[in-house]
Amino acid sequence: METRSQVLWNPLLSDQDLDALKPEARVNWYPKGATLVKAGEHSDYVVYLRSGHVKSCTKDPRAIFGIHGPGSMIGDLAPLTGEPRSADLVALTQIEVLHIPGDVYLKLLQSNPDIHLAVTRRLAKRVREMGEVQEESFLSSERRLARAILRIIDSGIGAQSKSGLVIAGFSQSDLADLARVSRESVSGVLKQFKALGTVTTGRERFTIHDTAAIEALAMRRDRSLI
Repeated sequence: METRSQVLWNPLLSDQDLDALKPEARVNWYPKGATLVKAGEHSDYVVYLRSGHVKSCTKDPRAIFGIHGPGSMIGDLAPLTGEPRSADLVALTQIEVLHIPGDVYLKLLQSNPDIHLAVTRRLAKRVREMGEVQEESFLSSERRLARAILRIIDSGIGAQSKSGLVIAGFSQSDLADLARVSRESVSGVLKQFKALGTVTTGRERFTIHDTAAIEALAMRRDRSLI
């Protein structure tokens, strides 16, 4: 049976598409923690993530809106709307990206129906996810944190080990920003998870020993962990 962490990525752009973009797009590498885009800035280029993971977030209020993995097109609303960036893009790991000028990106969408459809589907998925985040405001802290952990798992950033799935680079503050709960709530829920043997934690990392338990909790209607 395929686990969440074993789901293969389906890159938006093929090797042929990337070759066609080479004359006008440029490849860049960034270290972990680097900021690619800042909220409020006026720019229209699009970032295609070739390797590594990126988070989209805001500082005021503190929130993480998404975690993006290889094969993702990020910041693709700017050339469509002409509006300032709505969030920071920050590297969670060392990354390799392709910077695509806004006009080149729009021509790509116009000339390639398959890519246009794929982008539309991904945008629709993001809209649905944002709606789900709003609905989560009525859920318990336990369920909200469980759903946040599943979003991290689904990003593919985890590394499988003998003891479980290791998620590195996430502090308790990051988990709070993603789940939209207080850091104190995250600390309390993690203590319960650890007592049940579901997770163990370390410095900016945690290991999931029982993904099925996290999934079950994310779907429950009550506030109980047992």
